[in-house]
Amino acid sequence: MKLTLKIWRQKGPNDKGQMVTYPVDNIDGDMSFLEMLDVLNDQLIESGDEPIAFDHDCREGICGMCSLYINGEAHGPDRGVTTCQLHMRKFKDGDTIYIEPWRAKAFPVIKDLVVDRSSFDRIMASGGFVSVNTSGNTVDANAIPVPKEDADNAFEAATCIGCGA
Repeated sequence: MKLTLKIWRQKGPNDKGQMVTYPVDNIDGDMSFLEMLDVLNDQLIESGDEPIAFDHDCREGICGMCSLYINGEAHGPDRGVTTCQLHMRKFKDGDTIYIEPWRAKAFPVIKDLVVDRSSFDRIMASGGFVSVNTSGNTVDANAIPVPKEDADNAFEAATCIGCGA
């Protein structure tokens, strides 16, 4: 698919930033949002332009480093997922996507889409957390028994990465 990306670019914390438009194509719906940004960065590097700075650590939906505002929504149009878990199938060919850093006074922009998360990291390091009441009687996923045969089949599928070895 072809997309138009309007991405926040800012050289440094004290610089004035602006939205910059980038066309990108050959985006597969099965790509993650971060893989799509990788494709754009490859194109920028090939053309001699500076790649877009963005945080990405685990790419498994665990760390939260990839947090972005996408089309004015935290993490984009999908619910219950992080930016790295957002897939491009949530968008349509020809869409314009606005991508901005996670904006909060506590998270000043360092460069482009990268923010200073040190205030959050200090809270986590001190053992701080946020407790949220949920409605209903949701069972913890680890408390749901999985039949041994299903677990064995999942393990076999997970151990083969298709390398031919």
